[in-house]
Amino acid sequence: MHSFAILTDNACGFTHEIASKYGIDGMFVGYVTEPDGKTHKADVDWENTTPDEYFKSMSDKKHLYKTAACGPDDMCVEIKKHVEAGLPVLIITLSGALSGTYNFASKARELVLKEFPEAKIEIVDSLRYGTSLGSLCVYAAKLREEGKTFEETVKWVEENRNCFHESGPMDDLFFLARTGRISSAKAFFGNLVGVKPMGDFNGKGLSEVMAKAKGLRKAFEVGTEYIKRTIVNPQDQTIFVSQSLREKEVAVYVEMIRKEINPKEIVVIPVDQSSGANIGPGLMCAFYYGKMISEGLAEEKAIMTELLAK
Repeated sequence: MHSFAILTDNACGFTHEIASKYGIDGMFVGYVTEPDGKTHKADVDWENTTPDEYFKSMSDKKHLYKTAACGPDDMCVEIKKHVEAGLPVLIITLSGALSGTYNFASKARELVLKEFPEAKIEIVDSLRYGTSLGSLCVYAAKLREEGKTFEETVKWVEENRNCFHESGPMDDLFFLARTGRISSAKAFFGNLVGVKPMGDFNGKGLSEVMAKAKGLRKAFEVGTEYIKRTIVNPQDQTIFVSQSLREKEVAVYVEMIRKEINPKEIVVIPVDQSSGANIGPGLMCAFYYGKMISEGLAEEKAIMTELLAK
């Protein structure tokens, strides 16, 4: 049995199998509303459709999905399973800048503590979403395996969440703009033929477009070099690469990363349903642990500008 439990929400991008493999003990599963108005729990394990079918349905931009976070009552059920087993619980949530998950988790914590006042429950806003959130949880699980205490792990997550990066292009920023995750002006550049927006996470829990690469090959070359400039100890890392309806294209990027960076492991996964509703088809992105992001992404933007100028 683990010394403490690590919980997150399904926006971490993992199936239950992958989450369990990398030490995540439970997920809060939110809701997806279909274009016809039907609402259901997010299909975390892709049991009722395939990733390709899901993202193909969005390609015409007429089939739009909506998402909602898991509520406090459902969260309580998952939290109490671990509290009743005598375990402290670390909850790492989707960025509070994008979702009410952190607030719902805080409410769930209050409810559980009324019933179990001695329970140890800590909540950390990851300031990340998608597979970057998943990567942060994987690191927390590694620390636990190394014998770090609950308190030490919580402190590390809080201090290092802004060390988790993304690197890779998107074909179209329409869906991000629709849900307020990026400005419409920047989304426009994502619609120009051959232009591939490149970004990274900022300190406010949002992705920020830093530059635009001309052509997919150039985007992959710049993305790979950007990882080399910002990653820490790649030989010890599992780099997760997410894609939405770009499985063949992203294979080229994966081989570049493998050849130039040679991490311990590369795991390619489809974007999950919840994140995918707000991202849409066309993401090809690597997520990894690196240097702490700079204020306003000043250093990262300088690196990206230099690389694109070559």
